[in-house]
Amino acid sequence: MGDPYVPMVVDDCISASRADDNDFKDLIEEIFDEYIANEIPIRLIHITKDTEGLNFKLVDRTFIKKYFKSVPNEIYREFRGERLVDAEGCIRERVKAILKYAIFSHRWLFSEPSYQDMKTEPMKIWAELEPKWKKLREFCRRARDDHGCEFAWSDTCCIDKTKSAELDESIRSMFRWYRNSHICIAHLSETTDLAALERQQMGERGDGAKVDVWFTRGWTLQELLAPSQIKFYGKDWKPLVPLYDSKNDRFSDTIMRKISKITHIHPNDLKSFKPGTDRVPEKMLWASKRRTTRIEDIAYCLIGIFDVSLMIAYGEGNRAFFRLMEEIMKRYDKWDVFFWSGQCSHYNAALPYAPRCYPVGYRETPVKRRCEAGNEEELNTASCETGDRLFALTNHGLRIKVLFLPVDLKHTRDESRDSRYLTFKHAEIDHDVVVRHIGAKREAHTTWAIAVLDYWINGSGKGFIDSRTKPFTAFLLSMDKLHACPDARWKKEMTEKVVEIRPACHYVNTLVQLYL
Repeated sequence: MGDPYVPMVVDDCISASRADDNDFKDLIEEIFDEYIANEIPIRLIHITKDTEGLNFKLVDRTFIKKYFKSVPNEIYREFRGERLVDAEGCIRERVKAILKYAIFSHRWLFSEPSYQDMKTEPMKIWAELEPKWKKLREFCRRARDDHGCEFAWSDTCCIDKTKSAELDESIRSMFRWYRNSHICIAHLSETTDLAALERQQMGERGDGAKVDVWFTRGWTLQELLAPSQIKFYGKDWKPLVPLYDSKNDRFSDTIMRKISKITHIHPNDLKSFKPGTDRVPEKMLWASKRRTTRIEDIAYCLIGIFDVSLMIAYGEGNRAFFRLMEEIMKRYDKWDVFFWSGQCSHYNAALPYAPRCYPVGYRETPVKRRCEAGNEEELNTASCETGDRLFALTNHGLRIKVLFLPVDLKHTRDESRDSRYLTFKHAEIDHDVVVRHIGAKREAHTTWAIAVLDYWINGSGKGFIDSRTKPFTAFLLSMDKLHACPDARWKKEMTEKVVEIRPACHYVNTLVQLYL
């Protein structure tokens, strides 16, 4: 391997005419090489046209470098004599614009062209092809004719899935490849036109058509959010919004409003999404109704959304999502990562099993400045820390500080094999806490507690809760004290819904550190 690419240090302003010509040429060459090696897919489909129609074949990065070998000199001539404030940025954007490619977003069918199929020989797109080639044919045609792209990428045939290293790189790079594309062509195979999309939007409320399968798949979430430009095509490969109106549906309010209602994604995120480990419950909600064929993919398809790095290891099952949560929690410090319900992870009971555990309806409370607070609740939110921001996964489990409320079990009802309704009482809570407990029935001598997560912290470091419009969020905990060993710990119990409480009055106490 050669030396890693180290960007050349340049002045804030650089004039190509005055700078050393060789240095400037070297800078362009380095950026050109680095872009091909790191920012475009491993392979692309090269689409050409002759009198008989379209032809397409797989090419690699070496081919791309040779095909565009004149580009560094062209960029040098273009920028020569100009005063550039950000020379590297300008060069990189120019390289990206020239090395443009279209990328495909679609629902996989049972039979799709594979890498091995494409590798056999260059393919000619005739009018009559066996069915598995027709979708790829239309994609390539739209890429070239509608968007002027000579190169294209499809996940079905551009990855050699027999090579684990290549598959690993492809999955970890996929968000970036979609983001760097000139255009993402999204094929909604069950949608005929905008009116059909409108009916799907209403269908989310139970009074319309079934939602297109494209909106139900895990991988298409990042394919919706990552590209800077996206164009939606319907069942018959006609654009849902005419090309003469816009070649980029990203800024089409007509279609984005409908997609926002189907996906629960805010229009601002649809227009310009920034990946990162923020707003975890909201982003998990986006994925909560989506499914993947491989259980590991529900984690792998979110790597780019949260901008984390994760080793790819098919066969690990649900451990993949647990590892994703581990990576997110290394960089996320808000209590609302625990705003989930339902089945817990097999590897830690305080963490969810999958994105579907995050409920619809949660929104982060906006924090006003102290001087703008209109009531005690807003003043507390503006003045006090909320919840433990130093929680961490350790070899003893989740370490977290909570406001601990021992509760008494009043009664049990509607018991079944794996669930029952439990009613708890605590003097500081002005209502019975009723939860549907999931899992095995606990022994009669079990001790119960409520662990409040989003308490406020006062000046002396104690946690407190007050009556407020929004309920507080908590974990339901249990411990079998009769058979407990000396190092027994509280256990987080599974509940059908997120446990919420409303205190009767001001309650303050020392915070308790738990390992769950």
